Amino acid sequence: MHVSMVTRIAVDVGLVVANMEHSLGFYRDLLNLPVVAKSTTSLIGQGRMVQLRHGESLIKLIELDNVPSPQHSTEISTILGYRYMTLLVSELDAMMTRMVNNAVTIALSVTKLSNGTKIAMVCDPDGNIVEFVQEIN
Repeated sequence: MHVSMVTRIAVDVGLVVANMEHSLGFYRDLLNLPVVAKSTTSLIGQGRMVQLRHGESLIKLIELDNVPSPQHSTEISTILGYRYMTLLVSELDAMMTRMVNNAVTIALSVTKLSNGTKIAMVCDPDGNIVEFVQEIN
């Protein structure tokens, strides 16, 4: 018997967060990303993980029992490494209104690119930069 395996094409992101409830307030409640799994973890340290879905991708929030100190900057061009993640959205203006109404730090206001695509960037509760992109149809 041949078992067919479905391959998920996606990029998953793991974020170590300082406070799970604050991060869920941002990713689950403000961005409306559904929670698909909750678990405990010991692979990178003892703690808990909550996985949220965006399209085919997962954002994995990890809160460790021993919270590490922040080692990043909210400025994209000041350090090397992963600097931001991009989420494709259908209504950028509505998303940004929700961000402003909830006092989320705006890293880049809505900007229209030469091809008509609109982008904006905000900071999550730990200062990680999240870019929103609304592509032209």
